[in-house]
Amino acid sequence: MNSKSSLLRKFILKKLEKPRKNYQQRVYNNINRLYTVIQPGDVVLVEGRSEMSRLINLFTRSHWSHVAMYVGTALLHPDSKRDSGLKSYGKDANHMLIEAFSGEGVIASPLNKYKDYNIRICRPYGIIESDLHHVIEQVIGRLGMHYDNQNIVDIALMVLQTIWRPNRKHAFRACLGNCNDYQVICSGMIAEAFQSVGYPIVPVLLPQSQKDAFNENNPYGGDLIMRHYTQITPKDFDLSPNFEVIKYNIIGTTPFDYKSLWIDRR
Repeated sequence: MNSKSSLLRKFILKKLEKPRKNYQQRVYNNINRLYTVIQPGDVVLVEGRSEMSRLINLFTRSHWSHVAMYVGTALLHPDSKRDSGLKSYGKDANHMLIEAFSGEGVIASPLNKYKDYNIRICRPYGIIESDLHHVIEQVIGRLGMHYDNQNIVDIALMVLQTIWRPNRKHAFRACLGNCNDYQVICSGMIAEAFQSVGYPIVPVLLPQSQKDAFNENNPYGGDLIMRHYTQITPKDFDLSPNFEVIKYNIIGTTPFDYKSLWIDRR
């Protein structure tokens, strides 16, 4: 019975991983310009092409279905044992991501893989350099771990519960999924690394009191509770007030002659 259940699950996952035909790319990514702008520790949000991605889009109510961390050349250091197979990527091995996929687990991939996808670059603002190094190393240390499919199911149930029972209080510190040291999902893996150094993504805001105020040390204007990393989804990095969105295709690079773009107005 377990064998049949396992085969059925693999069959369903394989179907869900098939790319859908009506994917719409909204901008052609200038990958060479991206290489000059992106930095190790940046978070790459991806609007995926698969049916699984579409399901994640639906229950998280977001364009972003996947998240990866850019680690650059960190896997190519002379004293590193992590560069197995990277030579096959050629120059792309200088621009690597760490990401987690159902069926594959945690893997290293070249950033160029997402050249033809809708992506967004989010950069942790003001993070201490030593903390960022710890975050990157922790994510790299997850290579080879398995994917926690149950975590995805539990997030979907959590979201549906907020729709069905909007007045019910949610346990923000509750762990979702199988909750072990061997399985992760893409967003939870990266969230755990940032939270391990105390860096917030989308914390729970406590009610403000009269003593609370916005200041340089606490721009949130009140005390916070850390949300369990297994509850974090890709869109949370986009919504977080302390992750900068990096516009690499146009903004901050060259003058923007927008009047010359339209083929029907030339």
